[in-house]
Amino acid sequence: MIKRKKISIILGIIIMNCICILPVSASEKALASPGIEINNIIEPRVDVIVTKYRVYKGVKQYRRWNETKGEWVDPYWIDIR
Repeated sequence: MIKRKKISIILGIIIMNCICILPVSASEKALASPGIEINNIIEPRVDVIVTKYRVYKGVKQYRRWNETKGEWVDPYWIDIR
């Protein structure tokens, strides 16, 4: 009888810890990730723009690339003088 009582108390403690810990850690992960929808609110993100360089026919050129959208910002390469 005493053994059953100890086991049920231990199982109750384990179950209570799982119920209390899991939702908190799941919500922390959701808050840490940018751009994730939380409670029907979409968090905006800023575009990440990177400048790419090249040498074409002896002329140095640059062009901006939007890493967030995966597309060029500038429609053509711009010469550097």
